[in-house]
Amino acid sequence: MIGIVMMLAGGILLVSGYFVFANQEKNLSPQEEMEGLIQAVTADGVFTEKEKVLINQAAEKHNIDKAAVIEQIEERLSNAEAETEIIDQASKNGYDFEKFIVQKFSKKRFTIKKWAGDKYVEGIYSEENQYPDLVLEFRYNNIKKPLAVECKWRKNYYNGKIEVSYDAQLKRYKKFENDNSTDVYIALGVGGKASAPKELFLIPLKKIHKSTISKEDLKAFNKNPNDWFYYDIKSRNLDIKPFPKN
Repeated sequence: MIGIVMMLAGGILLVSGYFVFANQEKNLSPQEEMEGLIQAVTADGVFTEKEKVLINQAAEKHNIDKAAVIEQIEERLSNAEAETEIIDQASKNGYDFEKFIVQKFSKKRFTIKKWAGDKYVEGIYSEENQYPDLVLEFRYNNIKKPLAVECKWRKNYYNGKIEVSYDAQLKRYKKFENDNSTDVYIALGVGGKASAPKELFLIPLKKIHKSTISKEDLKAFNKNPNDWFYYDIKSRNLDIKPFPKN
């Protein structure tokens, strides 16, 4: 609650400060002053009653339609919320699919060494975020095998194709694979929900040469979404088969 109060107080001070600055600055046109105020009001995503008073004062000062200014502010805030919801939903879908994939690894045979979290702010992010989502180790008797899985969920196909990644990302994954001597796989879910995809594909990174794959080419990597991850020691490949998870 204290944080919310401080946030609102900060927003009011920001707008009030700009209002004082605008009154002192003689070179600003009425349109420039109002645009500055609108940006100050929308900066924190909250339009308070006190901010409305300040906006009304500025509009009256320059003989500008107050209702039109307030409508513009509310529209910008609404658009900002919509963009945030899209980003939040995309993030949730990504995390839901990762959880779906993680639960398909037997705890007896696989250990999760790293589970990357895609956290960032203003373009600042951990170098680890550029690596595959999951770094695991398969264990069986004296055998230990490092593996990495990048999780991708897509709602549907587009023109009969799926964009599994983008070129720069694929290059980073291939570099990670070479530098760490760790086989990388793309776990791709399509349709349904991220937490329960309709289709599931497991694609070795070595088999991916372009960022998009056709629906026809994906058939070779089709797996049953209800099966479990399995490491085939003879072929040295990660697979998904209908064996019990444990």
